[in-house]
Amino acid sequence: MKIRFLILFVISNIVIHAQWQNIWTSPNISGSAVTGYLSFQKNGNSWDKRFYYLDSVKFYVSNSPTSINPEFTYYFTPEEKLAGYQLYSLQTDLTGDGITDFYVIGYVGTSTNYRQYVKIFNIVNNSIIFQGNQNNYSYSYPTLIDINSDGLLECVFTKWNYPYNNNYLYEVYSTGLTPSDEPTEPMGYKLNQNYPNPFNSETNISFSLDKPGQVQLKIYGINGEEITTLLDEYKSAGNHSVRWNGAVENKRVTSGVFFYELNVDGISSVRKMIHLK
Repeated sequence: MKIRFLILFVISNIVIHAQWQNIWTSPNISGSAVTGYLSFQKNGNSWDKRFYYLDSVKFYVSNSPTSINPEFTYYFTPEEKLAGYQLYSLQTDLTGDGITDFYVIGYVGTSTNYRQYVKIFNIVNNSIIFQGNQNNYSYSYPTLIDINSDGLLECVFTKWNYPYNNNYLYEVYSTGLTPSDEPTEPMGYKLNQNYPNPFNSETNISFSLDKPGQVQLKIYGINGEEITTLLDEYKSAGNHSVRWNGAVENKRVTSGVFFYELNVDGISSVRKMIHLK
């Protein structure tokens, strides 16, 4: 009886490990490209993932999650290259084709005081859904939210006078879509490219939070040295912005490349900016 008990005890402690199997290895990808996966196409109540690729010329979505072969491609205009290839998924199907739509930011002009435009487009045929591009205004990125509790999504923009004179306004558009049309996975937060960039007098750093959290915004030099802390406080969900005049303790920093880092509850994102004195 003792031997039988011992055998049963040993068998009960055997651990069966999952069998891993490699299903795909990509070809070599340039280190200068930005790649990853995004929720791309609706599949019932969920969204199928696709591999995406972004470089200094184009953005494309592959034909499957295990391929780098492009199916849909968008080529950046000179204004969008100047803005630093700021292209993002809206995580929403605005046109009813079952595929998420995208937006891209562009800078107009050749000085340090660029005017910013925004373009929302369908990557299937590269048709423009909406374009905020007026000579006397700069546009922010779009935010999709039900602001009036009518069960439908509105698309919200802020736009500011160009040249900037410390005034801005809101534009709100009804989309006719319900919030359930969005992918369910949270986006967390988004750190935008500062505007203007390069800058010489002051620049605006904007970001959005999907939920409230402890936020730090710091400036670093080209060698990684901390220059200043612009923000260190608890922030509510929504859009926020901070202005920096390129000064620390009333003394202007030198011309050159700087980095700004947004840290939200321990998760960081970094972007580059250029200061011209």
